[in-house]
Formats: sequence, C-alpha cells, structure tokens
Amino acid sequence: MKTTFIKTIAITTLFSTTLLVACNTTPTVSTAPTAWNITADQSNITFVTTKAGQPGVAGIAETQTFKRFSGGLDTQGKITLAIDLASVDTGVEIRDERLRTMLWNVKATPQAVFVSQLPSDALGRVNSNTGTTVDIEGQLQMAGQTKLVKAKLRVNRLNDDQLQVITLAPILVNANDYGIRGGVEAMRDVMGLNFLSSSAPVSFAIQLSKKKS
Repeated sequence: MKTTFIKTIAITTLFSTTLLVACNTTPTVSTAPTAWNITADQSNITFVTTKAGQPGVAGIAETQTFKRFSGGLDTQGKITLAIDLASVDTGVEIRDERLRTMLWNVKATPQAVFVSQLPSDALGRVNSNTGTTVDIEGQLQMAGQTKLVKAKLRVNRLNDDQLQVITLAPILVNANDYGIRGGVEAMRDVMGLNFLSSSAPVSFAIQLSKKKS
C-alpha cells in the first residue's frame, strides 16, 4: 500500500496490497495466461500516514498514493499486485524522496509485491457475472521481507470486459514487520516530529480489463 511510514505503506496498502500462502519465500508472478490485467489509470492505491509535531497535540492523518502499479488476475485465480515504491506521491517532493531513500531504499528493493489466490468458488462467481465478497490471505513482500497479509475484498463484475476489486476494510501494514522501523525513526528525527506512526492502513480500488486474446 503521503507522509510517515505510514508516510509509507500503506498495501499501504500496502500495498504494499498488500497481495496467498503463509511462508517466507519471495512471491512469484504467475506464468499462467492472465485473464484480467490492472487498468492503472482507472485504479488507485492509497495509504494513510499519521504524525504529531508536539507532545499533547492531536495527530495529523494524511492520505498518500502511488502512481505506478501493475498486475492482474490469471485464469487460475492468482492475484498479483506489484507497486512501484518510487512512484509514491505525498504531494511534497522532499517527503517523497525521504520515503524512497530513508524508508524503502528503492534502489535496492524497488517494489512491494502482493500475491494471493482467489478461492475457486469465488472465481466461479466472478465469471458468472454475480461478483463476490471474499476473505483472502496472501504474501506481501517489501524491503526484502515477506509477511502474511489478510484482506477482505469485494470483486464486482462491471461488464463482460471489466472487473473491480476494492478493499472492504483497510489492510494494516507495519514497518516493524519489514525491518524498516529504523527508517521511520530517521524520518521522524529529520522532520522534527514528536510522533510518526510505524504502521499505515492501505486501501485500494482496482479496475481490471479482460485480456484480449
């Protein structure tokens, strides 16, 4: 999954969705024919950052986003979402750069990748134009670490050629799980903040288009 770590992902929300088998192996993109590809210009991935400048002052929550991501749903129901972490957009370039270098080190690990498996019965409901709500588990790889992530999704069939996948609840991504808490603290220090959250809720609304044969 626009300011703290949570000037970070969130999928984000992260995301990164986020998006699935629980293990510490690196997620791999499916080699099966892709049934649906993400239409990035009709999709969004956001994460919420929380910061506080002075003790006793209420925290400020801000919504951040990513500009570039790709992936899809293949014919076997495998979900893949790859987020380009360098494309983070907080609305302030210096914050974007700090996230890229101090938090994620995008030169070493440029992407957050989420991989999951849609249950066969859910895939059948999607293919029959009814849509479905589904709870999934997946692997989220970020900063060289892979962790189990759970998500509650709604998959809607918009028409014969388009699907929409949305998070029904934010996916909470914690920097501590990916070994980048030090980056959060470094950002907090350089920004002169009293508090910078190490976790971020990630949400997304993704549109997929049927791959043309």
